[in-house]
Amino acid sequence: MNDFIIINETHTSPIVSVAMLTYNHERYIVEAIESVLMQKTDFPIQLVIAEDGSSDHTRSLILEYQQKYPEIIKLILQKKNVGANQNNIDLLQNLDGKYVAALEGDDYWIDSLKLQKQVNFLEANTDYSIHSGHAQLLEKGKLTNIIGNGHQKKDFKIKDFFTKNNLVTCTMVFRNYKINSEYLKNVYFGDWMLYVDILNSFPNSKAYVSEECYSVYRINESGAMAQLEGIKSDQKHFSQIEKINHFFKPDYSDKDISIINGYSINIYKYFLIQHELRKALNIFWRHFKLIHFKIPFRKYLSYFRYRKQLT
Repeated sequence: MNDFIIINETHTSPIVSVAMLTYNHERYIVEAIESVLMQKTDFPIQLVIAEDGSSDHTRSLILEYQQKYPEIIKLILQKKNVGANQNNIDLLQNLDGKYVAALEGDDYWIDSLKLQKQVNFLEANTDYSIHSGHAQLLEKGKLTNIIGNGHQKKDFKIKDFFTKNNLVTCTMVFRNYKINSEYLKNVYFGDWMLYVDILNSFPNSKAYVSEECYSVYRINESGAMAQLEGIKSDQKHFSQIEKINHFFKPDYSDKDISIINGYSINIYKYFLIQHELRKALNIFWRHFKLIHFKIPFRKYLSYFRYRKQLT
């Protein structure tokens, strides 16, 4: 049984489904939706908005838009707040288009031909599963630098994503496929893991990064990245690579993926060892406090033997 409600009167066979995650975006959601509605295409599109039980007026705003544009807008309304990862999984599993375009509810597009250009490229180049571009950064109400323009190349293979992310989510379009939801659970960067999954699902395919600027990426206090600020950057990065290691088993002997954000692969392995060591020391310390402060040593040993039998 789904823990969400679907409202859908959209075109039965859209070429592109725009996947929009939103939570507490009442100040930004209208701009995001309007940037989708302004798209000029020679094919039908569908905007699918997954709303995660916002505490502001986000839901009422998207309901108004759905009533105004029922043939374009499909809604996924969570019955309770489920968190960004689960909301993203529910969204990606309910897209009807041949292609998928990603846009979060606090970002927006600035090129009215974005979708047409990207679909044209993917239709003509079947060896690519992802088309991406550049975005302008919007912070504290000011447009600043362009992100995504530091690449030395335009083509990326799956191995390029084993150690770092190379795409800006609000610029991308990819071929629709059946996602593996396990890959997207309990990760810091669901978009990065999604790219690896896409390229893995279309063997030998590539991601293309255009030089065009398609979007505006907004940094705000309620954004996904802001919610991760309490976690050190290296910790998030290496945790993500651990997940990729677990699911995709990359070969790090490949010289093209021997560097991770400036660290050699040996340094990366050292960080992983340190991470495991810290976890072990934390477990030891919890058990030490239990022995020293809570219960007699003899009773603790009996408890520990009991737990060991269970495992």
